[in-house]
Amino acid sequence: MYVSICLNIGEKFFGWLKQYKIEDFFNIGFVLLKVLFIILAAVIIYKAGMALIKRFFEVRSRSRLNVDKKKIDTLRALSQSVLKYLVYFVAGITILGQFVDTTSILATAGIGGLAIGFGAQSLVKDVISGFFILFEEQYAVGDYVSIGDTAGTVEEIGLRITKVRGFKGDLTIIPNGQILKVVNYTRGNMLAVVDIGVPYDTNIDRAVQIMQETALEYAGENTDIVEEPQILGVVDLGDSRIVIRMIARTLPRKQWGVERELRKRIKEAMDKNGISVPYPTQIIVHEGNKGGK
Repeated sequence: MYVSICLNIGEKFFGWLKQYKIEDFFNIGFVLLKVLFIILAAVIIYKAGMALIKRFFEVRSRSRLNVDKKKIDTLRALSQSVLKYLVYFVAGITILGQFVDTTSILATAGIGGLAIGFGAQSLVKDVISGFFILFEEQYAVGDYVSIGDTAGTVEEIGLRITKVRGFKGDLTIIPNGQILKVVNYTRGNMLAVVDIGVPYDTNIDRAVQIMQETALEYAGENTDIVEEPQILGVVDLGDSRIVIRMIARTLPRKQWGVERELRKRIKEAMDKNGISVPYPTQIIVHEGNKGGK
């Protein structure tokens, strides 16, 4: 039974082969070899191009010219993105040309372009938005930004997407067309804001003096603080504390570290001077029973 099935399959297979000439198989093999050659050439061009772009911008970053490193990293990422899409497009068209007439396809692109355009609206929007982001210098590689609900350091800016690395290491990929609002925390000096609460029975002038002396001492040690810290005064009267606010101008992305260290030092200084940190308290009153019971 199995022998007859095998013979039947073999007979059909050889019958199918008789429909073709030996030249047809050579032609198919030649086309496949050309496709493999195109893929190999595309990979080599892509790898070599990436290496040349990386080498070029490394040389520029080490030059004596006053060149912004962030701008160099941004241009490098953009150049690599353009090269990638260009190589993919040319290789795809060349491979397609081995099977169909690409001239006729390009000639009818005006008709098919309308149908494709509806499906590629988001892609075109992403690319156009990417150009505006780059030309307007809204942010650069290495900037700390907030885009929608995502906050982190920009790792890569491409024609279509932006990659943002969060504080915990998570990587968020955002299509450029979806970027409507950007908050850049890296452009210009930042403001460190420190609120210190003291009890109501505290001498406010003494507390302000301790905060000012502590902040000035720290500012003399830390070059991240670019302007002398200032006391704004009492900003809130809470249930159990008086809140005194201090501000200090810092270098970009240094404000959080300055705030943490100032809070620590001011707390230690307050403790040394007998000023405790206030905390909510509750007074519970038990009413006695009538008649002295």
